[in-house]
Amino acid sequence: RRAGALPAEAPSDVILHRWEGESGILEHDLGALGFLERRLMGARTASRLADCGISPNTSPGSLAGTRVTLVGAGIVNLVSAFELVEQGAAVEILEASPDPRARPEWQRLGATHGGEDARMFCFTEADNYNEKRDRVYARMNATLRQCVTEGGWMVVPSAQLKQSEKTWIKNFQSLPRWRAEVFTQDIHRFNIESGRLWDEMRLGSPDLFQGVGYTEGILRLYSQPEKVEAAQALHGRLGSLRRVLDRAELSRRHPAFRDAVKAGEIAGAIEVVGFTLNIHRFAAKLLTHLENRGARIRWNHPVIALERSVDGSVSGLRTRHGVVRSQHYVLSPGAYGNGLLSGTRSADRIQGILGLWLLLPHLQPRLRQSVKIHREGHVGEDSNITIATGRAGEPILILGSGYGFIGSQPLDMESPQIACLFEAVEENARRFLPRAHARAVQEGTLMGSRKACVRPFTSTSLGIFEVDRTADGGRLVLTSGHNTGGFTQSPAVAKAVSTTLAGGRHPMQALYDPDRGVSLRTGTGSGRGPRDQPQNRRGHRGDELDRFLGAD
Repeated sequence: RRAGALPAEAPSDVILHRWEGESGILEHDLGALGFLERRLMGARTASRLADCGISPNTSPGSLAGTRVTLVGAGIVNLVSAFELVEQGAAVEILEASPDPRARPEWQRLGATHGGEDARMFCFTEADNYNEKRDRVYARMNATLRQCVTEGGWMVVPSAQLKQSEKTWIKNFQSLPRWRAEVFTQDIHRFNIESGRLWDEMRLGSPDLFQGVGYTEGILRLYSQPEKVEAAQALHGRLGSLRRVLDRAELSRRHPAFRDAVKAGEIAGAIEVVGFTLNIHRFAAKLLTHLENRGARIRWNHPVIALERSVDGSVSGLRTRHGVVRSQHYVLSPGAYGNGLLSGTRSADRIQGILGLWLLLPHLQPRLRQSVKIHREGHVGEDSNITIATGRAGEPILILGSGYGFIGSQPLDMESPQIACLFEAVEENARRFLPRAHARAVQEGTLMGSRKACVRPFTSTSLGIFEVDRTADGGRLVLTSGHNTGGFTQSPAVAKAVSTTLAGGRHPMQALYDPDRGVSLRTGTGSGRGPRDQPQNRRGHRGDELDRFLGAD
């Protein structure tokens, strides 16, 4: 056992003992490391939050009558707008894309409205894909060293990568495993909080969840026995495990997968807490609800940059139609928002990773629950199958999968790497739902159903929650980078947004700070003062914890 002197910023009541041995970091070590790292993040962000009028000694005020402008009409901002309207704020939303309710071409829309009509909530969404010790996701650092055709995630050829994309990849690969474990715990806590808030939203506004394909429960399928055991242990710890199914019981309870069980494609399954819904219909209901409550939504209204006063505070949003000014601002720009983020600490923290979609007919015997498939060692090893209804009212299944690193570059549906991903998605359909796949091929509908969306990812797998002050005495909040979990975490993000705008403290302010866990910068951040500048070789201010513990 080795005890070390703590950094000057560390709380005086924390003592860290690091165990050395063949077993590496043990559970009690991870608890100590996580406790210390979170306390250091709290200390590091305290002065910045205080500059924005947020301190532990102040209670949140009222948002009634305040003016809030939100940039982006994806699901995270729509749920935040719902929360703000409920608290009496005057809300305006600026969105670069056209109104999705008019059904424009999907390529003109963002991930929420441009992807397929399906989203899933469960306690392990917003997956942390960094290298960890668990058995469900192993050898993840190799994914960004290999192109899709080699089993990796890279869609963009290495020679075409921009410096910001290279830096993001290096950050992804250099995150220590213990930190990835700690970050995963924080992600799960916010997911669990969101579950409670989703329940409250359904009870308070049940009409929003009617006619949107809301389906309770998630069935999780695994191709290897050890993955079933690992998933059972994880969901048992999180309190979301409902039932463990062996192959025989899976065939009885879910006969739609009987053929796949007989073919040896499925080793076992679990049923867990969660739900799915048709996101396009749900978002359309949210938009109408917001408009009925007085919110103003401006479509085809891209925001180009932030306007700042001489003292550095945000004074407005520069658009093609002029400068929009408000008391508070909430930015959630999606995967292609780095231009807007110039001058913030979140600049270049977001890169795009695409996901793909196919439609299948929903044949008898029909699924009772939506499904998540984990198929180890294959391109597109994670797939969601969501119960849905087509535009003509027909029962369909929406198959979603990925992933492909696209960075900040445009989506090219003709790319051979994307073609390989689609082949992998189709293979999952053929293996797990062979009759539905055969029907789609026979009817000629499979190829025409191909769609993609580009999701905002961070190199740490944490979401981003950056806070700044505004010239009108308010606050700016930047939320993004929730990886595959924007829908899942949106109620927790909304609560953090409303609390922050009202001047209160929320754990997300520190735990999703854009500098947390990031070792390298591209030099495109705010430059607003010495506190925001990198001051050591690891790239951001005072990361004493990494120096004390070493890289891993």
